[in-house]
Amino acid sequence: MARSITRPRLLFTFKVEDKLLIFSSTQPQNVGGDNCSLVATRYKDFPKHFPTENRDDLSNGLACLHGPGRGRRVPIVCNPVTGEFIDLAKVKAAGTERSYIGYDPIKKKCKVLFLTSYGRHSHVVTFGAKKQRSTIECKRHTGQYGEICINAVLYYGAYFRKSKFDRKEYIACYDFMFEKFSFIERDWEMYSVSLFNYKGKLGAYKFDDNWAKKKLVLWVLEDAEKHKWSKSIFVLSHLYNEKIGHKCYIVGITSAGEIVFMPVGHVNPNFHLFFYNMERDTCTTVNIKRFEEFKHHSLHITTYLDYVENMMPL
Repeated sequence: MARSITRPRLLFTFKVEDKLLIFSSTQPQNVGGDNCSLVATRYKDFPKHFPTENRDDLSNGLACLHGPGRGRRVPIVCNPVTGEFIDLAKVKAAGTERSYIGYDPIKKKCKVLFLTSYGRHSHVVTFGAKKQRSTIECKRHTGQYGEICINAVLYYGAYFRKSKFDRKEYIACYDFMFEKFSFIERDWEMYSVSLFNYKGKLGAYKFDDNWAKKKLVLWVLEDAEKHKWSKSIFVLSHLYNEKIGHKCYIVGITSAGEIVFMPVGHVNPNFHLFFYNMERDTCTTVNIKRFEEFKHHSLHITTYLDYVENMMPL
């Protein structure tokens, strides 16, 4: 399998006429606060019916696009670099409620986990010259989107329902190498959090944008077996009001620990992001060039962080 040996990249998707366009640029790291400009590279185009309205998952250079279909239940796996894609509607398990993409570095193959609705079994399809299907036993739970895959381990929000009005929330973990489930208890404050890769560890964050102060609450998983989390609170400085403002939302946090903000709604070709470094208290405006040819279109751009190119065939 051929992978990019360069640093992580930014990935951008948007629709124009009858196509889904995908671009990519290098991802700034530890920028010092000065403005900078990057030129995006155009990847392969895909049919317009491939959806990007919802946040989808990336794993080892592959993307899992959820749709088209009710409840995002008909996923498509694609490689933005090579242009290959697979419609998982043909291989998904009966009663599938959620689907998650991952990569097994031992077998060097892409895998997709199909989580059945309130079932005690899940199904994994391994792609390659010959597709393989396996059945995995697990506790009966409901999975949520907003997943992250770190070192071949998938993490996603999950809950067990004891009764109609009583449910317990966890972080579900699925190891794509050993095909085993485990579950991590959340701190009681960890509701409505977003998961991300924090310097190789599982991180979760929640942004509190009230009128008095803007703060980011950050949790990092220190010990999965003991369900131990560390917690930090970062109060954003005056730079947030001066450079970013309320008309932006958080795209995510990079694996280097920088918060990335993006303007809300449709954007013009003068597209930019804000990288806020919590440790240095700096904010950098990153201008993305290459979208000028679409100046007559109203673009709704979806941005992904920490993308790594991969030439692996599907």
